[in-house]
Amino acid sequence: MTCYKEWLINFNAEKRSKVRFVDDNTLKVEKAGDVVILRKDGSKAVIANVLFVLKLKCNLLSIGQLVHKGFTTVMRNYDRVELFDVNKNLILRSKISKNRTFQVNMKAVDV
Repeated sequence: MTCYKEWLINFNAEKRSKVRFVDDNTLKVEKAGDVVILRKDGSKAVIANVLFVLKLKCNLLSIGQLVHKGFTTVMRNYDRVELFDVNKNLILRSKISKNRTFQVNMKAVDV
């Protein structure tokens, strides 16, 4: 999920719904689209069907949804996670933060 509309390509405006969070709050999904990510080696990776949620305070990646889309996640040494695409290319790597979340710095490509 992202609040950055400019990151999305191949919009699906019919993808309107709500997302529910652990505290039972909900936010409206405006539409969905694909996000093209620039990898460190300069190549590009696509995460399809990313939800656009205008009032979202930070971008969220769902490991379960990524696995459902064919990505592989590997958690190593109790302190990092790696995400690979269907071709086994590394998409991102992140160390665990003090609050036990994985914060990722990634760059979406303006297409």
